Amino acid sequence: MKNRAGTERRFWTGARVALAGAAFAGVALVASGCKSNDTANLTANSSPKTQPTVTITRSQPGQPAQPQQPPQLETVPAAAWNTEIQAVDGAKFRLSDYKDKVVVVDLWATWCGPCRMEIPHLVDLQKEYGGKGVEVIGLTTEDPESDEAKVRDFAKEFKINYKLGWSPRDVSIALMNGNQSIPQTFVIAPGGRIVTKFRGFSDRIPDMIRAAIDKANEKTGD
Repeated sequence: MKNRAGTERRFWTGARVALAGAAFAGVALVASGCKSNDTANLTANSSPKTQPTVTITRSQPGQPAQPQQPPQLETVPAAAWNTEIQAVDGAKFRLSDYKDKVVVVDLWATWCGPCRMEIPHLVDLQKEYGGKGVEVIGLTTEDPESDEAKVRDFAKEFKINYKLGWSPRDVSIALMNGNQSIPQTFVIAPGGRIVTKFRGFSDRIPDMIRAAIDKANEKTGD
């Protein structure tokens, strides 16, 4: 028994403990987002839909490398910037209507757990920055025909105080840029430059959004 205990102590070296911690953190990061490729506005199929499922995908040993990701977006694509969006309250708007403001755009859905965790922080951001030239906009990837009551009830339950809209398929695809997990949150400087983009949610993201808002407000040179 003594030799076995000594062997176990030698096995759990500092390096192995650190490696185990890193592996756990990696799993937590993967679990921070929902897969959105089966939501209403990302498919042209108009047949009845079942409740979307949250999936976690990880590469397994021996699997081929994943395809190279598209280049990072530097500005909001025209398909998202200029497309008319129907607000949940019935009005219509375009992201370009807020070209003179810093805009925080959140792609989300009521069924997405990490989205639910992020939304109270977006409510706080709207309270904090709403009078300072910042516009928070939530774009749900759900179906305005079948999910209207659900989204309205959700907005009331979470006391959402910022603009909500139904994300058209073209807007979702353009902003997601090849990665269909949600939530995806963008901080956009006046004029449409994307300062930063977040996928998924963690406790650090709200403060990182605040830092990005401050950066978006910085004057960039002529």
